Amino acid sequence: MTEKNRPGEGQFNASPFGEAHDYFIENVQPRNIQTYKRTVHNPSSMIHNRDQTFLLIRRGTGTLTVNGLDYPLRPGTLVNLSPFHIYRYLPDEGQTLEVVESRMNSGTYMYLISNPYFRMQNFSVPSEPPIAYLKGMTRDIAYAAMDGLLAEFGEGRWDADSLCFCYMTELFGIITDEMFKNRGKNGRDSREEKEE
Repeated sequence: MTEKNRPGEGQFNASPFGEAHDYFIENVQPRNIQTYKRTVHNPSSMIHNRDQTFLLIRRGTGTLTVNGLDYPLRPGTLVNLSPFHIYRYLPDEGQTLEVVESRMNSGTYMYLISNPYFRMQNFSVPSEPPIAYLKGMTRDIAYAAMDGLLAEFGEGRWDADSLCFCYMTELFGIITDEMFKNRGKNGRDSREEKEE
């Protein structure tokens, strides 16, 4: 058996949730998580988002315009876009943005928020995209999760789907926790916070 082949039925259950989640494996677990690293030197064209998407800024500063609203970008900015948002990148003058984008189907997101084993102390669905400005260990964890997604994308190994799902779950947990910590007085993400 090669590493890229899934073990035969009954030999091993690849679900991150164990044997009780055959429905998840067969119907919900994403088989097409796509992760890319892009560099943006100039303002991008408008992008119509069709998936559940995480964006992580690795380098550079600029602005992310989502549905006509502007959000500042700097290293460690994590953004979660649901389908139907329209967005574009605007790097600051003389800056190049390095962005890692990871996409999964919306059904997986619905499974995550309805899963009784995945509890979140603070959860809401904001009308604006959740954005967190990460620092320290949380930023390191997000970077490691995106590195894992980049490493697994396109490898075709039998366990890649489960690993990618776990990385996406990590990002979802981070954005859920951090967006409440970064709230400003007006209820939107604090734009004055300085990088440590």
